[in-house]
Formats: sequence, C-alpha cells, structure tokens
Amino acid sequence: MNRIADAPGKPVATPQQELLTWYAKIGRDLPWRKTRDPYRILVSEVMLQQTQVDRVIPFYLRFLELFPDEKALAAASTEAIHRAWKGLGYPSRVERLRGACQAVLARGGVWPDTPDGLRELPGIGPYTAGSVSVFAFARVVPVVDTNVARVYARRDGLPLPIDRDGVWSHVATQVDPHDPIAYTNALMDLGATVCTARVAHCDRCPWSHRCVSRGNALVHAQTANPLKVEAKKVAYGVEVTDRKKPRRHIVLALIHHDGRYLVAKRKQDQHLGGFWELPGGKREKGEDDRTAIAREVLEELGAEVRSARALMSFHHEFDDRYLTFHVYRCHLFDPAVVKPLASDALKWVTPEEFVALEFPPANAPIQDRMRRYHRLG
Repeated sequence: MNRIADAPGKPVATPQQELLTWYAKIGRDLPWRKTRDPYRILVSEVMLQQTQVDRVIPFYLRFLELFPDEKALAAASTEAIHRAWKGLGYPSRVERLRGACQAVLARGGVWPDTPDGLRELPGIGPYTAGSVSVFAFARVVPVVDTNVARVYARRDGLPLPIDRDGVWSHVATQVDPHDPIAYTNALMDLGATVCTARVAHCDRCPWSHRCVSRGNALVHAQTANPLKVEAKKVAYGVEVTDRKKPRRHIVLALIHHDGRYLVAKRKQDQHLGGFWELPGGKREKGEDDRTAIAREVLEELGAEVRSARALMSFHHEFDDRYLTFHVYRCHLFDPAVVKPLASDALKWVTPEEFVALEFPPANAPIQDRMRRYHRLG
C-alpha cells in the first residue's frame, strides 16, 4: 500500500485520524447530524433511501413538524402520513417507518441500541440498523452503502466484483473506535463529494497517499457502483428510427390496490371503442409525467394520486408519428371513490385477468411487462 513517509520524530497519523481531520474542515452541515434521537435519525435514514440529500432536507424538516416523535407518527392515519410523504417517492417507506415506531411503543417506548435489536423492528434492514446504532447510540459497527463500499474498494483494492459480506467485514475493521459517528459521516461525505461514482477527485482526498487505485481510470469505472446488481434489460415496443417523425408523449396509470389493477373500457363512440386500457392521456406542454398522471386520474376517475413510480416506457410507431408511452405504477388516496368519468366502465382485475384483456394493439408491451412481472408465462 502506498504511503508517504512522515517527518522524522512526527507521530504517524492513522487513516482514521486523517479522515476525521479532513471531515472537521469540510463535513456537510445536515440537520439529522445535530441529533442523537433514534426516531429522528431513523426518519432521515428512511427518507435518504434512494433519494438525494438535497431533496430530503425540506421533507425531513416538514415531516418532523407534523410528527415530532415516534408517538405522533405511530398514532397518525394512513392518509396523513402519505400526504406528508407525497412527492418524496417510494411511499411504502413511510408505512414501514410508522410500523417500526408502533413496534417500539409496544416494547415500552425503548429503542433497541444494537443492529441485531433494531433489525427486530419491521422494515429495518442491515444498513438502516447499522446507521441508527452508530448515529443514535455511538456503537462501533460498520455501515455500508454504495459510497462507503466505493471508497474502500478503491483505497484498498478490494477484489471485484465486490463481495457484499466481505465488504461489511472489511469496513468493520476500519471503524474509528473513539468517534464512530464522525468517522461514519466522514466516510459518507468522502464518497458523496470526493470519491464519487463519476469522478474520483484524488487531489482532494485525504487518503490519496494510501489509495492503491489513485489515478486508475479503469478501476474507478469498475467501482463506480460497487453494490449494484446488474439486471438484464428487456426492450419493449419499437425503436425510434426516424428522428424527423413527430412524437407524442402519453402517460398511463397502472393503479394498484389490494392485489388488483384498475382498467377502463373505452367508450364505444371512440376509436377502438370497447377495448380495455389504463387511465391516462397526452402529456400537456409544460407538464412532467407525474403532474400529467395526477391531472389525468383526477379528470378520468375523480381520484387523487397518492404515489406514482415509473414502471416502463416504450414507443409505438404510426405512419405519421410515434407515441411514447410512460407507464407509472400508482396508488390512490381513496380507491373507493373512482368513477368512469371518461369511459364506459371501470373494473378491478387480477394480474391473470389483466394480461387476458383485449387492449389496443399499441398497449401490448404493457401486458408483456405484466406477464414478466407476475411470472405468468
């Protein structure tokens, strides 16, 4: 491992000391770093799952105004928590968060302070359990996300592809025993701001003299997302080959509730009347997909979208244009209120019934995707 010799007689700084010195100068000022309350730390960790820090901060502050502690969240209604979470994405997270708070209250209001104890709460996996253990209780335990794995993979030349269990074991040997909170925060900042997926800013890294991959672009590329599991992508629809042909964007809501999907029957006096389809329509100028989805669902069903998560996009070619379909898996605040405001009928169907319905030919990729998703052959 490359080292720069310290001056004679000068104590050799440990890697932990080097990182903590760097962190003391440039560490990010984040609201959840100012508390040791396990509830507030858990809220931040759940919000940060698959969501960027800058987006989380305002949601975190507003959420804690509404639900300042585990008692408030545990007692809140499902509609209230989803309205507070709306816009943050992945809404099932807030239900799991409330479930964890309810479990803590059932235990007498005492939070577990170890990773194993925290994992007994519903919806808490190894990463979140480790984070709460460190940041709330200063436990000397590893916390491994993509940023942390990338830093150690590059610094120490961990074998590729990364072994998930192996990297957790490796990180456990590196945690600073005297200040695990600052050390873990420093690791995350180093991976998020210096040793990033796109660029390794080696000239700004406090460990550049220790790093076996310094300046190695190939290793940097190979370790950009070291915990990512590659999945084979399936292409649906047709490829856009004529860039001069006009394109129209259509948003569709795959509305899910209680194991069933909502479909609408096209009016008989419309083109392809009598076919079943998903609620949705043309994305208007100035709209993003989710805004268009919310408007279309309100107009066609009289209902309010609680969440919309991208499922698939595909193209269909006509003689004079392309249609680009953007399908979102949606949940409603109140599925019981839906009405056929723009169709002849609505129906909740099982996945098996869904793939057997007669859809317009342009929508065939949706049924293909659902067959794969539900493994229906």
